[in-house]
Amino acid sequence: MSAPPTGPPPSAEFLAANKGPQVLGIIITFPVLALIAVTLRLYTRFRLVNSPSYEDLAIFLAMIFSIGCSVCQGVQVANGMGRHVQAITYPQVVASLKTLYASIIFYNFGLSLTKVSILLQYLRIAIDKPIRRACWVCFWFTIVYCIETFFAGIFQCYPVEKFWDAMIPGKCVNTAALYYANAGINIAQDIVLVALPFFILRKIILPKREKISLMFILGLGGFATVASVCRLHALYLVDISTDITWDNTGTATWSAMELNIGIICASLPTLRAFFTKYWPKAFLSSFGASRKTNDESHHTAKGQYINMEGNIMVKKTIAVRSNKDLEGGEGPKPSFTSSQHDEPPIRGSTPESQRGLSALPTY
Repeated sequence: MSAPPTGPPPSAEFLAANKGPQVLGIIITFPVLALIAVTLRLYTRFRLVNSPSYEDLAIFLAMIFSIGCSVCQGVQVANGMGRHVQAITYPQVVASLKTLYASIIFYNFGLSLTKVSILLQYLRIAIDKPIRRACWVCFWFTIVYCIETFFAGIFQCYPVEKFWDAMIPGKCVNTAALYYANAGINIAQDIVLVALPFFILRKIILPKREKISLMFILGLGGFATVASVCRLHALYLVDISTDITWDNTGTATWSAMELNIGIICASLPTLRAFFTKYWPKAFLSSFGASRKTNDESHHTAKGQYINMEGNIMVKKTIAVRSNKDLEGGEGPKPSFTSSQHDEPPIRGSTPESQRGLSALPTY
């Protein structure tokens, strides 16, 4: 971070400039959209399919941290973020940096819990042992990385108060390097999470159109990856800035978008039962007549979602799960025919994993 600017006194127009309203628009809109998605997800899992699971708890906690992050960013705006540093007082700078300190902790926890929720969902539908191992490696890496970012964020300055008050004697780590490293790791994690569904679904027997659609839905996290890259660029602009309160708006807005887009994308695949119950005609007509035959056996005339039990089955080297685990309920069992004899359930699989793929959304 560069030194404060020097030169002639700023003009009244310069001092009056304020990007705060634009920041507020983003940090309010995206959490509201994410909250709607999470609310629908929890309603679907608790009421419609009656099968909540740990990934729902993770995304619920991620939503709480997202709201906390946005509240902190709103307090930053109230204390001068979005205005030029010459237009605010030193106490405002201190107050803004205090809430920035808290927002970093909320952001890191929210992002990690979102990834945990996605990985638990992948583990629910993954069949191949190598892919499951990869998911578990990513899961535990995310847990360890979350702990690391928590302590690194808290103790980046000694004493801690020096983070928000430069007048206090002490020292800080190279915060720019810390933020770049964390952002780079987040981007790498996002890329892995986007790629995993393509490997997970390749062994699941589904019509080609439905498999591609499901890959698209599970790969929507790519939008969060784009936001992560944009946030990394915003961090660079802050690092070279001589007007921190003015230039930090990009970091705040991209952080809010990245976190909440991730929450939305993690929740979308679970909402098939909700839409087939309340908007069955619109939902089914949107995805063509190829699903009509299968859906007629699993929905009433009013679009009622009917629960059924399923099993993991192995057919030669190809494994099949019933479509229930993605939403966590007991979804309809897909019909597959073959002249080959079906083997018993996968040895070593848990009772939970043998319940199958929950209401696998086919679009």
